[in-house]
Amino acid sequence: MAAGWEAYLAGFHAERPGITEAVLGRATGDPYGWVLEALPDEGRVVDVACGSGPLAGRLGARWLGLDRSADELALARRRAPGAVVRADAAVLPLPDGGAAAVVCSMALMLLEPRGAVLAEVRRVLAPGGRLVALLPATAPLQMGDRWRYGRLLLALRQARLPFPGTDVLDRPAAVLAAAGLRLTADDRRRFAYPVDDPAAADRLVRSLYLPDTGAERVAAAVAVARRWEGSELGLPLRRLVAES
Repeated sequence: MAAGWEAYLAGFHAERPGITEAVLGRATGDPYGWVLEALPDEGRVVDVACGSGPLAGRLGARWLGLDRSADELALARRRAPGAVVRADAAVLPLPDGGAAAVVCSMALMLLEPRGAVLAEVRRVLAPGGRLVALLPATAPLQMGDRWRYGRLLLALRQARLPFPGTDVLDRPAAVLAAAGLRLTADDRRRFAYPVDDPAAADRLVRSLYLPDTGAERVAAAVAVARRWEGSELGLPLRRLVAES
């Protein structure tokens, strides 16, 4: 990971821990429940880049969360004391083959070096183990959603949200195969985020990774999002499932 992006991520999560869950947790349709549906019924689940630990309470003793951010882990630890570890995703402090599943929610496109991260995922998975990754997507969306995202990107002066891991978004099967993981499912679903007050609009924009966007552009995007108060914005998400 480039030093600039690494520093940006560290600052982002120190300043706004739990922001991803604050958005997805309010979305209709339950994105985290969609992730859970793809997990095996038994065995250890390792949550890489677990953030505030939104899956911890749903998986109970099966769950182990890892993240680099001490501020995110402080929130996760409240839900699962003793089940969180501060660690780099490229050097997982876990034995070979000890996990029935690895889950990674809204982070695989951020983690670098991605080859090393996925190699570690493959290493800790038991034979036939499963990776479930939740990622941002560009579809499905309603026409109104597309118009609104266009306005938001225009305000931000961005053609596309800047992720370092566009490879896993553009050609996931090949990226996973290089690490010895076989893509078995690639599904997309539209969830919806309610913009029911100005704080919800602010939260939505603040949840975006915008390393090269100045405060003036971010404020312009917040002003755009605040115009949608009383409605909802579609959240297109993608769920990848792969096996070792």
